[in-house]
Amino acid sequence: MSHYASRMTDTDADLSAVDTAARAWMKAVGLFALTQPGGHCRTGPHGTSALVTGAPTPLLNGVISTVRLADPEEIAALAAAERPASVPWSLQLRGTQVDDRIAATAAGHGLTERSHLPFMLKELDERELTEPGAGQVKVRRITGAEGNVYRAALAAGYEGPEEAFAVFAAPAVMDHPTMRAYVAEEDGVVVATSFGVFVDSHVGVFNIAVPPQHRRHGYGTAATAAVLRDGYEVGKRTAFLHASVLGVPLYRTMGFHVAEEWTLFTP
Repeated sequence: MSHYASRMTDTDADLSAVDTAARAWMKAVGLFALTQPGGHCRTGPHGTSALVTGAPTPLLNGVISTVRLADPEEIAALAAAERPASVPWSLQLRGTQVDDRIAATAAGHGLTERSHLPFMLKELDERELTEPGAGQVKVRRITGAEGNVYRAALAAGYEGPEEAFAVFAAPAVMDHPTMRAYVAEEDGVVVATSFGVFVDSHVGVFNIAVPPQHRRHGYGTAATAAVLRDGYEVGKRTAFLHASVLGVPLYRTMGFHVAEEWTLFTP
């Protein structure tokens, strides 16, 4: 064992795992960007990425640092040169302590709302193969041939217009070799959605959406479990996701923990 390894603490190991997961998240959303017309993800030498997916949410467009210590100058340069022009965008970085220069860059681009976003992780094991029950709900993988079904289900779950979710239901996304979309159904009615992205040894969990009339019945848990099960079956051993504050308790019951908070600047 090396001298460095012998001196590593549990905190060091935890940070290393979070670093790896943060990079995996960036890679996952970068892959999604490449499925979209005009989408791109470019990363600078100091760990800051310029992401454009075209999705109508600031979380999936903007300037994002996934290193522990964000570089204010690189963030400022990318925000000036590559900020999206036609979709909502954000400035994101890990942690809750923000350099004043980064906050000033955000404000200079009209990104004046600051919020925190929990980044959650879970180590996967054979227990993922036992799907939690939710009555008669059945979860199945859905392909691009049923993109209209998935688009409508996302719109119902997120309570928005269908056209806003077309980017997530395109065949290039749903049939991508590293991506899988799912719907949970009860008596033929779609009651939840989920989406997984396989990256290295990780599986990213996205698009957990349940229409209001179907919430609090375990459908979101069942849809999430399908992503974890398939990830484990293909050799993934860590799951990651960004959760809303309200979603944190649900994911905790599934074995996720909050690894860290990210700071998000939006208009």
